[in-house]
Amino acid sequence: MRRIALFFSLLACDPVHSKEVSALPGEVPGVPHGPTHRPGQPCLLCHSGEFSVAGTVFADPNSVTAANGVSVSLLDSQGSSFVATTNEAGNFFVRKDEWEPIYPMKVSITSNGVTTPMTANVGRDGACASCHVDPVGPSSPGHVYVSIDGGTP
Repeated sequence: MRRIALFFSLLACDPVHSKEVSALPGEVPGVPHGPTHRPGQPCLLCHSGEFSVAGTVFADPNSVTAANGVSVSLLDSQGSSFVATTNEAGNFFVRKDEWEPIYPMKVSITSNGVTTPMTANVGRDGACASCHVDPVGPSSPGHVYVSIDGGTP
């Protein structure tokens, strides 16, 4: 508990980190802090001391509907693997005490029996929203999503 308090007190003194956190969209009213809050946002910005990998999978390319129960398979460069499952907000996370990848890392998503590998390896951090943000453009492929009808993008 002391380590977590120290971590957050150090972050509070970091003006770059404070600016990044302040730039995040606000909390959704009625959604408490916890596993279902802030879908699609860079989880490790606030939870880097707690999670090694975290993100959100949506059920459509417009990022409106969460994809619940999707398997997110992670494979690091040393052959170590972990499978996480999305919750009702589409969020998934891997606690550092469960698994810490050695980058680069490969990711694939399985929904309705169909597995789709990501085309690029994850090379820098385990926060999916570090790269997968809206809008789609030169610096982002957009949010991660699967089709809820059983197909994949």
